[in-house]
Amino acid sequence: MKNCDSKLINKHTLMLESVFTGAFKSKIITTHGIYYSKMTVKQLLSNACILFASTLEGRIQAIKKLMKYFVKTPILIDPNEIGAFPTKSYKNVECVWIFNHHFEIESTGKGKSQVIFSNGMSFPVNVSKNVLLKQQQRLHTSIDTYRLIHRNLDHR
Repeated sequence: MKNCDSKLINKHTLMLESVFTGAFKSKIITTHGIYYSKMTVKQLLSNACILFASTLEGRIQAIKKLMKYFVKTPILIDPNEIGAFPTKSYKNVECVWIFNHHFEIESTGKGKSQVIFSNGMSFPVNVSKNVLLKQQQRLHTSIDTYRLIHRNLDHR
């Protein structure tokens, strides 16, 4: 197991999920491999948001106000490059955060899916394909809306 408390969430992050393995509290799946952290998923996301001058709660509240997504709210960590969506309420320990990378989804049973990233990495999640598609769409709509607003602000 690779410990990565010092690594930060970045554009190579594919997924984050909680784990309960010894001292480790989260699994960080990246394009470079799988890492484990002693920080919780919420702590990792909070630290990543701080690097872009906000808090996790601030990012969630901004999307809630801007997009009216009040449940399973996606976040834009770095609004120009890094976004993620939760598969369940972010307070639920089964919540997995999936980042804005291309992926395919296979339904593997009632309320279960397999997420397959373009690099071939594949992971099971305990939500339906429909939930994943809806959450993916919400994230991309949030990113597009942010870019449109800021493009318009830049042209004033």
